[in-house]
Amino acid sequence: MYLKYFVYVSSVNNLSDARYCSGMFVDYIGFNFDENSKNHITIEKFNEIKNWINGPKIVGEFGNSSWSHTRDYLTKIDVDYISINYHFNNIKSLKKKLIINIPDLNEVNDNLEIITQNSSNVKAVTIDEFDESKIKHIKILRNYNVFMGKKETLVQTESVLTKYNFGLKLSGSEELRPGYKDYSNLSDTLEKITIPT
Repeated sequence: MYLKYFVYVSSVNNLSDARYCSGMFVDYIGFNFDENSKNHITIEKFNEIKNWINGPKIVGEFGNSSWSHTRDYLTKIDVDYISINYHFNNIKSLKKKLIINIPDLNEVNDNLEIITQNSSNVKAVTIDEFDESKIKHIKILRNYNVFMGKKETLVQTESVLTKYNFGLKLSGSEELRPGYKDYSNLSDTLEKITIPT
């Protein structure tokens, strides 16, 4: 079983989602360490979940966190990639492989310099709201692996993924209670982009 596209599932905060994503062979699993987010995960819970994952690359997601918070956490966790928002301060001080998150392509206007100036460390870009009218940005984005959030329908989403050779960005969700999980959000999408073997 394989997926048609590269897939990055962000904001995973429970073992059920992590094991499901691993079993579906997603490429990246992200954990939210953003100090400004009410849904961030503790280091203890992250380490507990991480020990059960085999296969996907592990991403520490820091969003708009302060430099001191990010630096402190990076001494306590082991991740393959760091995800930060495109206007993160001290981006050049981060030595690990980076994933730049752009919540909305309309926000950056003509300024994607933060990506081009740090191209040696930036390996991928995630865009929650991809706007095809911002086609002028495509030339820069083609230098990286790009993961795009879902559009209104899966048909629309797949059309853009195929056209630009993008990957798909999805999000984890809360457990209803420990050990009991509604997978409909993830499974509805992942199962429809599965290639039977």
